[in-house]
Amino acid sequence: MQFQTLSYSEKDGILHVKFNRPEKRNAVSPQVVKDLQQCFAEVAAEPSVQVVLLSGEGKGFCAGTDLNSFQAGDAQHIRKFVRAFQGAFTEIELCEKTVIALIHNFCYGAALEIALACDMRICTPDATFNIPEVNMGMVPDGGGSQRLPRVIGLGRAKEMILTGKTIDAQKAEKWGLVNEIVAFEDLEKTGIAWAQQIMSQGLVAVGLSKRNIDMSMNMSIGDGLECAGLSQSICFSDPNFLKRIEKRFMEQVKKKKA
Repeated sequence: MQFQTLSYSEKDGILHVKFNRPEKRNAVSPQVVKDLQQCFAEVAAEPSVQVVLLSGEGKGFCAGTDLNSFQAGDAQHIRKFVRAFQGAFTEIELCEKTVIALIHNFCYGAALEIALACDMRICTPDATFNIPEVNMGMVPDGGGSQRLPRVIGLGRAKEMILTGKTIDAQKAEKWGLVNEIVAFEDLEKTGIAWAQQIMSQGLVAVGLSKRNIDMSMNMSIGDGLECAGLSQSICFSDPNFLKRIEKRFMEQVKKKKA
């Protein structure tokens, strides 16, 4: 993998991906969109990667869209770009590897839409979040209007989107926008610990559970149950399934004998 706006490193099944435009506060440019799309498309097909940690270089996670990097155009041109934006963020959501956002300081606009496409979010006490598009006469077009209500509820999402207000880390945790607040020096360490816990599970089951949860948001309970049943049949056919069951059984036997 080679990217102009992202840095990355892989160790022990964990891929660390970082926005790498610190001089621009990691703002999202067309090149960032292309790099994100390519990165997560490649991650999906890379067996050595089991969990992805997404963070930002420099002073903050990401300051949102780099408006200076976009050219004005007609409605058709804008729609084409918006689709690219949406596709890159959806690539993160559709990836069957767990993606955890590690957020420090600012997470604004498109940055929050990217974080919402991740599975979990860990932030520092100084983190702040907003969806400010209405302040500029625009609508959130990268998934904020769709994913934010699913994460924090309809009323809270409308409060953030329709006012453009900024919330702090404590409120973000209270609302369920972030899973945990940790000190900056513990941010990456916590992400690695979470990744290691996830990797100790059945990875086929983790990936399918992720997709079941996401897909069921748009399904009836009956359709969601059918999807879960189909996924379970895949899990049972995984060669590692019987090994995990046998290992778990042996561990229980040892505990009883102790």
